[in-house]
Amino acid sequence: MGFDSWCYSIFSGLTCYDAMIFTNAEQLGLPCRFERYVTGDLHADGRRYLPLLVFGLLQPVSGGITQIGVVDRHHQVEPTLTGREGTARLVLLLSSLRLLKTPRSGFFDQNIAHGRASTMPEAYGRVVAVPAWEVGTENLPYETLYTELLLDIGSGVVGVRTSTTGVNLTTQIGKPRLEPDDWIVATRSRIDVLKFTPYD
Repeated sequence: MGFDSWCYSIFSGLTCYDAMIFTNAEQLGLPCRFERYVTGDLHADGRRYLPLLVFGLLQPVSGGITQIGVVDRHHQVEPTLTGREGTARLVLLLSSLRLLKTPRSGFFDQNIAHGRASTMPEAYGRVVAVPAWEVGTENLPYETLYTELLLDIGSGVVGVRTSTTGVNLTTQIGKPRLEPDDWIVATRSRIDVLKFTPYD
């Protein structure tokens, strides 16, 4: 999926199927326990807000968060799976990316008390693969970037799909192009869940 189709799927709300497609999705996997299914509040017209899923990390890193909250925008996870351990396929969207000088792994959120679920954690880890890296400058006073990458955060592998703009993306990110084995942090991410597969 390129930049134009990704923007359309995210912002139009008309092509949810496209938003669920992620390159190398079979390589994504975060061991976790499906802790809670929080039903969305009612709209005034009787419809409900989207549900929140709370996943407990089975292998949290020292000092990192132990739970993440994910809005199930595409209704991929059945409430009946609550309490089960398994593997979640997660994709971080709309992230800001920055190259790290020192390797670090895990989900962190300084604004969340220990034991509480974070809905917007910082994700530190090692780049495993970069399926898409599209930079554009044509007829614009700034640079644009669309990228998809796989990030090993120590306790599992998550996807990152984002676009960003800047006068100088090399300065903003830390190098002209991210590559496998680079260590980065993804911040201000919205998290999507593609699938939760319980263990047998």
